[in-house]
Amino acid sequence: MLTIPFSYNWNNKLDCHAFTTIGLYNPDTHKQGTKVNAVLKGMSKGTGVIVDVKPFLLQNLNPYMSYLDTGYAVQECKNIINTMYPKVDFTKKQLAFILIVKDKK
Repeated sequence: MLTIPFSYNWNNKLDCHAFTTIGLYNPDTHKQGTKVNAVLKGMSKGTGVIVDVKPFLLQNLNPYMSYLDTGYAVQECKNIINTMYPKVDFTKKQLAFILIVKDKK
């Protein structure tokens, strides 16, 4: 099972049955059907499965993605991503917009 760590519950998304996350794209782990455990500051917020993955370049981030994932406008979301990954060249490195659906309890 893939553990996805979160330092902050952006947009309170981890409290929902389905949520998105944006991270550095890894085609080996970011694929449909991968089981995940969403962990916020060391505590599990639930397990689920990756339903869809959309690789993209940061320059193509749009309001739909930024507001849904973080609750912020595009530029603010870009600033957050650049702060999280200060050494990454986002003109070359893809991000992944990942849709996760939690397991039913």
